[in-house]
Amino acid sequence: MEYLAENLIYGIECSMDKFTKTEEELAHYILQRPEEVSQLTISRIAKKLHISPATITRFCQKLAFSGFNEFRHELKRFVDQNIKQVDYFAKLYQDHLGIIDNTFHITTYDNIQKAVSFLTKANKIHVYGIGSSGIAAQEFKSKFFRIGLTVEAITDPHQSMMDAALSNENSVVIGISISGTTKEVISAVKIAKKQGACILVFTGDKNSDLSQLGDLTLLVTSKNSMHMGQNISPLLPLLLLFDLLYTELVAKDYKNRISIREKTLKVLTEND
Repeated sequence: MEYLAENLIYGIECSMDKFTKTEEELAHYILQRPEEVSQLTISRIAKKLHISPATITRFCQKLAFSGFNEFRHELKRFVDQNIKQVDYFAKLYQDHLGIIDNTFHITTYDNIQKAVSFLTKANKIHVYGIGSSGIAAQEFKSKFFRIGLTVEAITDPHQSMMDAALSNENSVVIGISISGTTKEVISAVKIAKKQGACILVFTGDKNSDLSQLGDLTLLVTSKNSMHMGQNISPLLPLLLLFDLLYTELVAKDYKNRISIREKTLKVLTEND
């Protein structure tokens, strides 16, 4: 029987009933200090635990290894694999923190206030997005509709253009595109702008074509340059931005917004 590196620790734990009391003590020592044990010789371990090298060899053979050297090789593989995994997690964690930190740096409170002013004065808010930005558009609708804003999220290119043609000076149109180059969103926003709608843009590129159309552009962090960026949802920076807007909007009219939210939640719970 051969233990793969990832199953080695599990194999030791499952074999406890096979071990003598001394071997069980050795097993616990290995489970608690796998990295240390992977670097030690059989004689060093024997000296540390006050046991004989023969006891260590029998322990390894009960796990189906020929001896300590083969066992230590597998233990090193297990340790290296876990160090690599921890390294990936650490880098991903740092990238998430980077997105949060950068979002708060590039988003000014003044712009959040302006955006909230646009939203609260609008008769209707139209949100356009394609792909992952379309998912963000739906999330925006769900989040802000529950506190009393009239929001429509449109993710179909043709429908967004028809909807834009019906917008007016009392409308706020939100165009979402991280790249700022999504043609379908740009086309719909251009139509809405001609209709006199107020344009609010969420993008990662302040110099993009979409950004130039905005009466106000709110920037989100681009994750493309990050080490683990490909593993981070493109929604994350947008959801952070939505939370900033939501928090400010509720704070401006707290009692009313919370009352509306409670009404919507109450209806949902009553009909579960």
